[in-house]
Order: sequence, then C-alpha cells, then structure tokens
Amino acid sequence: MVLPADVLSRKLEASSFSSGQSCLRSTERSAARPAVARSLGPRLLFWVVFTVLMFPGVVLAMDFTIYHQPQINLKMVIGEGTIRDGDARKFLAVAGTADRDEEGLVILVLNSPGGNVEAAFRLVDAMDKVRVYTTVPDNARCASACASILFASGERRSVVGTGLLGFHSCYRRGGGDIYAADSLCNEIIAANAMQRGISHAAINRFVKRYGARDMAWVGRNVACKSLEGLCRPGLLETQDDSRAALMHSLACSKLITVPARLICGDTELARVDQTLAGIYDQKLNASADKRRLREDQRAWLRNSRNKCSDKACLLRSYDLRINELRLMR
Repeated sequence: MVLPADVLSRKLEASSFSSGQSCLRSTERSAARPAVARSLGPRLLFWVVFTVLMFPGVVLAMDFTIYHQPQINLKMVIGEGTIRDGDARKFLAVAGTADRDEEGLVILVLNSPGGNVEAAFRLVDAMDKVRVYTTVPDNARCASACASILFASGERRSVVGTGLLGFHSCYRRGGGDIYAADSLCNEIIAANAMQRGISHAAINRFVKRYGARDMAWVGRNVACKSLEGLCRPGLLETQDDSRAALMHSLACSKLITVPARLICGDTELARVDQTLAGIYDQKLNASADKRRLREDQRAWLRNSRNKCSDKACLLRSYDLRINELRLMR
C-alpha cells in the first residue's frame, strides 16, 4: 500500500509540509521541496502504508459498469464499491467504451464508502488521463476517499438530487479496533484538492471533528454552496432534462429491462407512464371486473410495452393503451 514514486512526488510538489503537519505558504514551496522530500520520505511511506479512508468494516470491492442514458444519449460510467488496488486498471478498461459530453468529459457516477488511499490516487491518475465529470446522484453516497479524493478530482463535479458526500479524517488501522488519526494523509489529500480549485478550508472543514467511526454527511446545498470550489457544475446541469438524467442515473442503471431503463431515464416517457398509471388506477377503482382489467394490463405490458427497444415504440404503445383505457366503460 506504499504510494508509488510518481504519485508521491507529485503530491509533495503540490504542497510542502512543515514538521509533517501544515502546508507552507506558496512562496516558500520551491525552496523547501528538496529538503522536505528527503526528511519526510521514509516517514511518509511508513504512515501511508496503513492508511485507509472509509467506513471500517465495509468490504465490497469497487466495480465499473457502462450505463447508456437515453435522455442525453450518452454512455456513462457507474463506479460502485470499496476503492482497492487494481481499480485504476478496471476504470480505464470501462471508460474506453464510454461517451463524452459537450465538454469532452466522461461522466463518472460515484457510489462508494471510500477505501485505500493509494488506490484512490492511482485511480485519480487514470481519471486525469480520461478527463472525467464526477457526479453523485439520487440514492448515491460517496464517502471518505470517494468524496475527498475521487469526487474532488473531477474536472467537473456535481452533487444532484439526494446524493450525499461524506467526510472524515484519514486514519491508520492498528491492532483490533484501534484507529489512529493520520494528519499527514489529510495534508496530502488537501494538497490534491487545492490543485483542483478547492479551498483548503473546505476540504478540511470536518477533519478535526470527525474521526474513523464518524462521518459528516452533506448534500448539494452544503457541498455546492458552503464548501468553496468543491462543486464545478458542467453544461449538463444547465438544462432541466439533462440535469434530471444525471439525477436519476444510478437508480435507472439498476433496472434490468430496456423499456424500464428508457422510461426511467427519459422525462417525456416518465410523464406518459405516470399519466397511464393515473388513468389505470381510476378505471380499476370504478371497474366491476377488476380481475379482467388487471389481466388486460398485464397482457399490454407483456405483448406491447415490453417488446419495445426505443422511445418511439414506447410512445406509440403508451398512446394506444391510454386511448383504450379512456374509451373503456
């Protein structure tokens, strides 16, 4: 779990340290770098070797999958699970099949409890090669190393809907249930964040108050309004339809059938689906033969709606069924 030389040198160049605790002023950095690197090198390796940044006890490995979002017609990357060694390689393999938005960025949807700090920085190196738009949408939680390292490293960054970011201090695992605070790890993370335009105060706001077993959860209002530089919304958030597509991306990616994914990820289809559901409920409440009506609805789903593979087909199917229900006595 030792930081590789290339990652280590870049992090040290981003911010120098005084006694391993605080950052030097920017005007002092150039002269201090060689001495700092020599004096902190062995000690830094010792500290980082046991450093993780996540909820204790979470073990699910991170996985990357492609989700095609029909509303904006983009293939985005869904990243979920604990950050571990090898994630950078897995991400690059999947990101190569993703699409780019109008700003040339690959959308990376994050839902992770955090994980290994070294692995997170390796993943950031891969993200920098690809150029990504990190987002935490409805039903997603991006905590610890996910929030302070991965999310913070996107060229564009957004929290949308009910998405949450979780922050707490770096720590090292000791024996049993012992967790020791790691101030040097926190400074490396802050240095990376400042390179990305995030204020030192914003990234360290919760570090002293929240340790290994605590978490400060923040939603869009706090993350994007109170933490300076943390959010950098992209063009996708300027229009209602594309913003909604981002917001529902994680939930929609969980659906199995093509029609369900299309309806979930498209504002017009979702509206038509809601209209039909309302009419169906009214007819069902007033029907003298509820069993027959339910059977008809299931037949429509099986023989018409669920055979569609595109939006045009679904709109035709819904229009026909809505008209049938409205004419029903």
